[in-house]
Order: sequence, then C-alpha cells, then structure tokens
Amino acid sequence: MTMNRILLYSPDVVGHPRVYCRVIADALAASTCELVMAMGFTEAVGLAHSPDIEPLVTRERVRVLGTREYSASGKPHLTAEELATLQRTLSITTTLFIEADKSNAEFTRIATGAAPRLHGRNLGIFSNAAEWYPGEDSFTGLPRRILAPKLRTTLGNIKRAVFQYRQSRKYFYEKVILGARVLDEILVKDERLADWYGPPVYWMPEISRPVPGPETPAEAQEVLLREGELRAFLANNTGREPVLYFGDAAYYKGYDLFLQFIASTPSTCAIHPGRTYDLQQRGYFQYDVEALRTQLKKEGRLYETNDYVHIHRLKELYFRVVRLYITTHRLALSSSTVIQALELGKPVLVPDRGLLGHRVRTNQLGGVYAYENLNDLRVKAEALWRSDLDRFTATALSFWQRFSDESIQAFFRQRLLGLPG
Repeated sequence: MTMNRILLYSPDVVGHPRVYCRVIADALAASTCELVMAMGFTEAVGLAHSPDIEPLVTRERVRVLGTREYSASGKPHLTAEELATLQRTLSITTTLFIEADKSNAEFTRIATGAAPRLHGRNLGIFSNAAEWYPGEDSFTGLPRRILAPKLRTTLGNIKRAVFQYRQSRKYFYEKVILGARVLDEILVKDERLADWYGPPVYWMPEISRPVPGPETPAEAQEVLLREGELRAFLANNTGREPVLYFGDAAYYKGYDLFLQFIASTPSTCAIHPGRTYDLQQRGYFQYDVEALRTQLKKEGRLYETNDYVHIHRLKELYFRVVRLYITTHRLALSSSTVIQALELGKPVLVPDRGLLGHRVRTNQLGGVYAYENLNDLRVKAEALWRSDLDRFTATALSFWQRFSDESIQAFFRQRLLGLPG
C-alpha cells in the first residue's frame, strides 16, 4: 500500500501562510502520512525568519524545502510544469495550495491545455471567491449588482456580464477549476459560499494560530519583559480605554485607520504588538502614519513591540487587556485576529461588509460600523464600551468552537487523508 505523501505548496511565506503550514502539519502529526512543505523562502524571509516552521525541520516524516530549488527562474512561484515535476519527483499523492488564488494564471493554462495536468489529488484554499458568491468585491465586501444608481453604470454592468463572461469569477471557478477538473476540491473560509454550492466546495475553519506548545526559556523571558512594558504603559494611561491592533502594520488591516481613530479619540490608548510597515505599505496608507505615530508617542498613548508575535501567552496577554476587540480591516473577509478575540470570549466591532459583518450580525458577536467611517466607528465603540459587554461572552465562545484546534484537526484529516472527522 502506497503511503500518503502530502504536499503543502506555499510560494509566499509572509503573513498567515506560515501559520497555516504549521497548523496543518500539527493536525496530521498523529497520522502515518509523510508531509512535504514547499515554501517560497527568500533571503529576506527565510526559514530562520519563520519561528512557526523551524521546529518542523527535525520532525519525523516532515520535509521542508524551498520552492526556488525547483524553479528554473529562481523565483518562489512555480509554473504548472515545475509544480507537476515536483509532484512526480516526490511521489506526491495529495497537494494543498495554501494560497490557491496566487496560482490562478497557472490553473488557467492547465485548463486550456497550455500546461500539463497536475498529479494526484489537488485541493486549493481560495480567499477571493466572494465575487462568485454571494456577489461581493473580494477585498472591500461591497455588493456587486447589475442594477446601479446610474443608467450608464447599469448598461456597463450588463455589457460585462454578457460579453466578458469568461473573465468573471463564476466562469473561473465553475468552468476552469471545477469544469476542467484542474482541482478536485475548493476550500473556502466563507460558509455562505460552501452552503450555497456544496461539494466539491467545502468550508474550511479559519486558522488563527498554531496549537500552543511549551515555551523555551528565551520565550518565557520575553513574556516577562513584555508583561512589564505593558503594565507600565497601561498604568500611564489609567482612565483610557485600551484598543488593540494585532499583527503586521498593513493597509489591508487598516493600520492607518487604526492610528487615526486613536489620535482622534483622546479617551483611548493604542497597543500594537507586531511588526511595523515597510515603504511599500507606507505608500498605500491614506493617513500620514509617521505623523500619527509621532503624535501618539509624544502623548504616551502608543505602545509598539515591532516584533512578530508567535508566543501563545503573549497573544493572550494582549487580547485580554481590551474589553472590546476593534478591527479597522479594509479587507472584509474572515479575520484570524477576530477569531483569536472570540476564543477569549471578547466581543468584536468590525466593518459592516463582507464575511466579517455577516458573521458578527448573524451570530451576535458584537457590533458593526460603516466601512472605513471613523466617526461611525467612534460612536459604535463608545456605545458598546458603555454597555454590558458580558452579554456577548457565551455567543463568542460558542461561535469559536467551529475554529477550535479539534475542529481544524478533524477538517484536514478528512480532506487530506480521507479519515473520519
């Protein structure tokens, strides 16, 4: 009997892909399968910069390799030909595309016969499927409708729907991916889509963090250091409401909106555990983040760590100090930080669009505010802070069970190994 050999293909590693790969590896650790993790490490972001992945290098039946080793151009993203060769060379039985959206051009080449078909079973995690269903912009969550306030816009929408059908997301998923059988399964984080279409489209529980493990002495020391810093910061901001921005400073997470909200709301102070922005992100921001940071630090209202946070106790430390988790996301899809807040029973305040808004309204997880509207955010936040926030604890914890370690493990054992959940 041939042993299952699973390939996790992740040509980009910055952000959530590393966490996804680690969590999936942990979910399959008790099985007898072999796991190959093909990741797009670079000089700037290598294995040494990936604390969630490093421990897997010495794990039995796990192999971590760089995709550039299999690329003729030396790029992290493989062509369909290179990926098929990798699958065949390593005798892969099942491949999971961690960020399948980033391989769409190669999928289209395969569907049209311009590239060879992939080997074994192939599954893809897609994030940008909202335009397929329920018909929203995949980034902003703005509903896409044929009818528009202006006749000219409506006519343009009709023209695109009729004459540019092959460029639509509906055509791509239903004809290219499923119709041409480029992939065997589509995994999505939006339950609305999976419920509407059904198999082979499956809902995947969002991965928000790795399973907590034992701390090293260095990690325990870092926790003590950060606890002291945070305690001192909060003591200097007695009477102010702490607001948390967790993770890398990025446009899609509304980092500049977060700083502007804090700056224009004197009754608050800001906690930002995570790395700061680079020049590219800075160019995207709507507000002057340099000026805002300078102002807030002068006022003593901004605490930053400028480090990637991977220690579980630190994550809990930061989320526990806020009564309400506010997210200024511009990306209206599922948010791992929202799920981390719900795990601790914290209510959330999110933009009123997309999957984020849908989940909070449907499951009574907190409140919503008008997308990118900081005045409405302030009104809604202050109203929630004045209210009994404990009323959301039970619903938050109940909803989080769908994303528990056990639920995630059962899902990947089912989809990748065919084992019962």
